[in-house]
Amino acid sequence: MISLAFVVTCLLIIIAPGPSLAVMLTQSLRSGRAAGLATVAGNTMGLVVWATASAFGLTALVRTSEIAFVVLKVAGAVYLCWLGIQSLLRSRREPAQLAAAEQAAKRSPLASLRAGFMTNVTNPKAAVLYLALLPQFLPPDGNPLLDTFVLAAVQMALSASYYTLVVLAIGLARRLLSRPVVRRWMDRVSGLVLVGLGIRMVTLSRAAL
Repeated sequence: MISLAFVVTCLLIIIAPGPSLAVMLTQSLRSGRAAGLATVAGNTMGLVVWATASAFGLTALVRTSEIAFVVLKVAGAVYLCWLGIQSLLRSRREPAQLAAAEQAAKRSPLASLRAGFMTNVTNPKAAVLYLALLPQFLPPDGNPLLDTFVLAAVQMALSASYYTLVVLAIGLARRLLSRPVVRRWMDRVSGLVLVGLGIRMVTLSRAAL
């Protein structure tokens, strides 16, 4: 049932830059490997929500209901802009304040888990992905509910594996990026990217999905 075409399609979608990757990069650079892995876990939890919704046909609401689509994309845009503004404000902190904030984030990865989850679960593209992608690979003579969960599990495993590798790679390079000046500029760039993604999400139309 799991075809090579399905795996390749999933990988192409996963590696395409988007809000989830941006948030994982931000969390990893700001708070370290544990925060990055917590963000990956949160993102996977969001995929579980969309997989369940897809299995029961609920994601069709995002595709067919203008109100549901607008509410979801506005919520996602607001959240991304909020994360971006936080990064921009963080770039104005003194090194000592920044170090204290990072230590607090390391002790409590819940914020990173929440960031990964909220970014995914408020992304209408994630909903449409499960609505449009999974049905194309369902066997005609199988159990639609069970087969949907199997395909979703494979997609989630691929997603979690890829993002984990990204987080681990960032962890190796983080020591080189730990200088206060470099960190300040990274916060500025990541903040602008997140705000830009939020604005882009507001302008997203259903026809573009």
